[in-house]
Amino acid sequence: MHPLFELSLVFSYMQLPERYFIQYTLLVDRYARQKKRTPEFELQIFFGQLQRILVLELPSTPRLNLATPTTIILALIKNVKATLTNNVYHYKELGVNEVVDLTTVQCVVGRIWDRDEWAIVDRSNKVAIQVD
Repeated sequence: MHPLFELSLVFSYMQLPERYFIQYTLLVDRYARQKKRTPEFELQIFFGQLQRILVLELPSTPRLNLATPTTIILALIKNVKATLTNNVYHYKELGVNEVVDLTTVQCVVGRIWDRDEWAIVDRSNKVAIQVD
């Protein structure tokens, strides 16, 4: 039996009252379609609609190399296939759901309906965030 099925997990999620659109980054294998080639990962930007935040509380388990209880926070995102045109990302429709580590989420972005598609408003790299 798989070790995860033997654990007593505490699982919870937060249903969001509104749908937030976010930017997130993932490492993607440049040669994923070439199975015999050594993977080479590059950081890519993605956009999507944040659906839920999932919290997994795992107990200490030697079979999973967990010496202490661990909490993992994940994001359920409905991605979009955005294309970059004239320094603005655009998309037409929502894609599939994917689960990613919450630490990959970079920022919240805005959207504007423009000529039968959505334009993504991302000002994150133009504004310095100050923390006191």
